[in-house]
Amino acid sequence: MLAVAATCAPLFSAATNPTPEPSSAPAVHSGDAATKPTPAPMTGAAAPDSKTPAPSPSPGEENQNLVLHRLPDIHAEISIPKDWTLIADKLLEGGVLVATREKIKDENDPWTTGLSMTIDRNGSKDSGQKASVYALGLAQEAREKAGEEASPLKESGSGARHEVRFDFPVPGDQPLQVTEVLRSNDDTGTLTVILWQSPKDDSQRLEGLRESVLAGLKLDGDQ
Repeated sequence: MLAVAATCAPLFSAATNPTPEPSSAPAVHSGDAATKPTPAPMTGAAAPDSKTPAPSPSPGEENQNLVLHRLPDIHAEISIPKDWTLIADKLLEGGVLVATREKIKDENDPWTTGLSMTIDRNGSKDSGQKASVYALGLAQEAREKAGEEASPLKESGSGARHEVRFDFPVPGDQPLQVTEVLRSNDDTGTLTVILWQSPKDDSQRLEGLRESVLAGLKLDGDQ
């Protein structure tokens, strides 16, 4: 994966380009989209649902009240700190979901802390592989390109659902630490790619928040 500064161009994961490039803007990870879409602000349909409790956050300075946001178009939900920005596009068509600590208006605004997420519903089918096998191959290729400082791949899951993840640093004017997570579902053939990034100096302090947000991210097929 290319090492870029936090103010460089958007990143792209192995689903469209084997070299993710974490940056101040979100990534496109979907095999469904030929070009990078422009996310739109969240509508009322995905507004916080105050009646549904969010997963309990781990202890930590940043783990303030997580607020649940429903994403009915993809039968998903995400819980993030109440003062974060949430932007989503039509994820079924290769759009990008972005949740950031910074206040941004669209994916072209700079940000350093948060996550981007895309959904690929066609990649594994086009490859003729199960979604889990397809995801593992992309993760292996992406990790190789991340360089020697990338962590080993970690796999988990049961039944049709499988997850593979690894961490890697991105040097630059604002050094970043990135966690790439590929979640696949062999029953639906779906691959979801999530990139969490934060300033490298902040990454250890934000581990609890990262794990709370990832644990509370419910995707199509998880419910």
